[in-house]
This record gives sequence, C-alpha cells and structure tokens, in this order.
Amino acid sequence: MRSTHLLFAAASTLVLTGCGGGGGSSGGATGGTVVAPSPSPSASPSGTPSPGPSASPLPTSWSTVAGYYDVQPDVGSCRAEPLKQAVKDRFPADLNAIRARHSLAPVTYSTAEDGQEQESSLMMAVAQTLSHTPPTTWQCYTPGGATGAGASNLIGGWGTGLPFDSEDDLLAGWLREGGTAALGHRRWILHPFLGKTSYGRVSVTLPNGRRATAASMRVFSFAGGVPASASVPAYVGFPQGDYPIRYFALTDYLSFSVVPSGTNNGADRNVDFGAATVSVRSPAGAALTVTDVTRDNDGYGLANNIQWRVSGLAANTSYTVTIAGVRNAPQTSYSYDFRIIP
Repeated sequence: MRSTHLLFAAASTLVLTGCGGGGGSSGGATGGTVVAPSPSPSASPSGTPSPGPSASPLPTSWSTVAGYYDVQPDVGSCRAEPLKQAVKDRFPADLNAIRARHSLAPVTYSTAEDGQEQESSLMMAVAQTLSHTPPTTWQCYTPGGATGAGASNLIGGWGTGLPFDSEDDLLAGWLREGGTAALGHRRWILHPFLGKTSYGRVSVTLPNGRRATAASMRVFSFAGGVPASASVPAYVGFPQGDYPIRYFALTDYLSFSVVPSGTNNGADRNVDFGAATVSVRSPAGAALTVTDVTRDNDGYGLANNIQWRVSGLAANTSYTVTIAGVRNAPQTSYSYDFRIIP
C-alpha cells in the first residue's frame, strides 16, 4: 500500500503561519508527500498569458523524471535548473481546470518568479523538510529560494520507495489537505483574485539513495502585480457541481466562502459566519449529519471560511448544501449542489 506523510500549512495575508501536521511515514520503503503553508500575500503582479499545454510528453514515473528538465538539477552543487516549457504549460492548465469547476477566472503564468520557485523546491528536496522560512544554514539555501518559499504553497515527499506524483496529483494534495482541518492551500488555489501563478518542482534521487520531490506554487508577491479578475462568482463552495473523487475524499472537510465584491477590496474579511448553520440534504430531502463545523476570517486567499464534515456521503449522489444565517454578506443564505464522481 502507498504510505504518505503530509505536512500542510498556509499563509495568512497578515501573518505567516507554521506548518501543520499530517500522518504516516516520512521515510522507509514507501516515503511520502509533504505539504507546507502558503505565505503572506503582497502586491499583485501583472502576468504573461499561460501558453496552451505542450505536446511534449511529461514524466509519468520515477524512471522518467529526468524529462522535467533540459539540464538536470545538481544536488551536490546546489544547482536548480529550469523546468521544461511543457511543465510550465501543464501546471496552469491543470490549475485552471480545477478553478473552472468553481466558475473562477483562469490565472496566467508568471515567468519572473520561476527561478525563486525552483530554488525553493531544491532547498526543500535536499533538506527533506518544508518551511516558509528556511534557515540560512540549510544546504542549498539561497535568498531567492527563501523568498519563493515565503510566498508559495509547498508540497514534498521523500523516501526510498516514494511514488511518482503528477502536477495534477500535487494539486489534489493541496486541495484535500491530507484530510486535515487546515485548508489554507485549498483556499489559495480557489482564490478568486489569485490572478497569476508560477511553479517550481525538483524530483531527484539524493546521495543516500532516497527519492525526493518538492514543489512550490507561487500564490502572491508577483512582479508587476496581478490583473483584475474579469468576473468572480458570488461564493466558492468545495466541492461544488460534479467533482472528481481524486480531489475530494468522502471524509474530507467541505468548505464555503462568500465573495462579497467583484474587486479584491478586503470586504471578504467582514463576512461573519458566527451564527451560520450548515445543512446537507440528499435528493430525497433527508438531512445528513454535519460535524466539526468551524469558522474563521484568516487571510488564506478569501478571508472568510466555514468548514465541516458530513457523515454518510456516497459517490454518484447529488447533495444540496445550504449555509444560512450569514451576516455582513450580500445574502443571508446560500445553496448549491455537489456530486462526487469517479
């Protein structure tokens, strides 16, 4: 069986948080994937449109990870080499396909941060640790890599039998958050005003024979700022509509945020779920048991969030979610449907 070790953490718009924990094994025969917190956002950048996916074949196993690069990263000399253009095309394509499920505008790819994202990823892979504030004592530390680490979703894994994960697999890891209650990565991915991204990934075999993968997804602090969103939805529910099970396990946390304004003007921070209730109903109208409801106004992407778990969910079944008693929002009640599909 595949064993994973996940570390998750997400950055606040005001304060950088530390990594949260996951479960599993960090080494041995299987190794695992690790995810770190997202950093605190700064000025939005303007971006270069992301090119369409390239026809070049991308790696699909550890035996082909060399295909991520024209020149291989060098652990001994701490040299982080650029990803091939096909990878830089694929990552935003996968990201935007997820965002489209929520009626969120696509983001563009910013090349200006590529070097920092690669250096961040190399540091994490070599250290076999994730941190938004890597110490200067780390092997392969660079100031640019530290800047990237502080402004990115991070994920990584290491072990002698570490399985291969595609870019879509890594995005799924951030969305699912390892089943934990810390949803910062998800909230950045589904941020209506994200605007841009940049991506780094290092997959190498270390001198001790262990495999290591680390990836960094830039979520704020872009050169030149970010363009205004052409359109934004009234809310972001997770999951919503027909949603692939690879992005949501039936025991994961569901979540909901209101988008009170079409501009990123801070109004989202005023939305109040303090008295809000959550109901989830089956097609026959039966209420399912909702547990573990929590609320916050932390600055991970949208600065309002209510999350919960549901007992008895089944795949290929439509459910209706209703959030009632919302204050300081355009509506007091919101409803939407979702169905988990294979």
